[in-house]
Amino acid sequence: MALGLAAGALVMGCAEPPLPPAMPPPRSEAASHQIVGTRAEGTPRELAERGERALLQLKWRDAVDAYEALVAGEPTAKEMPLWLASLGAAYEGLGDLKKAREVYRSLVSRFPTDPQVRGAEVREASLDAYLEDWKALGELGERLLAKPGADDVDRMLGFGARALRKVQEKDDVGALRDTNEGLEIMDAKHYGAAGRLPVPAAQLRFALAEVRRTKSEKIALLPVGDDFLVKMEMRCQGLLDAQSAYADAIRSSDPIWAKMSGVRVGEMYRTLHAELMTIPPDRAKTASDKNLFYAIMHVRYRVLVEKGMEMMTRTIDFAKKTEDESGWVTRAREARDQMMRSLEEEKAILATLPYTEAEVERSLEMMRERALLRAQGKPVPPLKPKP
Repeated sequence: MALGLAAGALVMGCAEPPLPPAMPPPRSEAASHQIVGTRAEGTPRELAERGERALLQLKWRDAVDAYEALVAGEPTAKEMPLWLASLGAAYEGLGDLKKAREVYRSLVSRFPTDPQVRGAEVREASLDAYLEDWKALGELGERLLAKPGADDVDRMLGFGARALRKVQEKDDVGALRDTNEGLEIMDAKHYGAAGRLPVPAAQLRFALAEVRRTKSEKIALLPVGDDFLVKMEMRCQGLLDAQSAYADAIRSSDPIWAKMSGVRVGEMYRTLHAELMTIPPDRAKTASDKNLFYAIMHVRYRVLVEKGMEMMTRTIDFAKKTEDESGWVTRAREARDQMMRSLEEEKAILATLPYTEAEVERSLEMMRERALLRAQGKPVPPLKPKP
């Protein structure tokens, strides 16, 4: 199933925290004046070198201290955009995502024409999504699309950002329109065609997955009618289509999109299983019939819980590589633990019933065989009574 692709890509898609911007040669100092910060001090050159070295060594706290001192002590320095970009990367590495986003926004507003702005806007988009600040993400998208001289990367990032806000506003039509606009640019430019996906491409694939997921989950399975099998097939196909797009987003160069996609895939399986388990045994007339219905439903659809648990576990393991304990990771851990408890309770109940799981599996196989014969227009043999 497509889960294998998604799960495999999740493992292969491991990425380090955002790389620091390339540093120019240190400028010569006219005077070797000292900057005394709250947690670091030295000349501007010393602090810049210390901050760069700390970033490369993933010593995030030291990098934050050095760049905070520089930003406060040299407010008019020509290197300020680069220092802000580096400070944002350091805060991301430290796990303070809101502070990182604040720094990136400061860079964009203070130096709108600087080359560092592109990277800051990309980081802001990822952080808006990860913090689930969909309103801010949509506003960023609007600004990017309205930017004079916006290039293809700006437009892809803008369409994806605006689409994700529209998904949250339940505007599936508008979200899909924006997503397709961005994907057309992406395909025409072969953007991200090889290797890991840049953030604008990963965001668009994630947006496509979100649209597919929400449309699929609008197909209600209750009340059960003659069209149940048709609805179930549509629901499952929607799940697989969404999962395919999430699997693409998992190939992102930014681990944020991989983690979000992993959680979403796990949640889809969990949601479908939960809805199926609410189907009442309307045709069961006796306690024995109800027990059999319970056994068949839980054994038949247990695979959904198992796939959901597997995806959550892979996401949690992936997040450990960057020591991420954000809300998405907490959600994955809580969902996995709940599914594990649910599975244990289900197995305990099944153990009290007067038939084994092997017998239930055989009953399911017989049901599938008889359904296939009916579909082929062949005679269905009568069930043999129990001896």
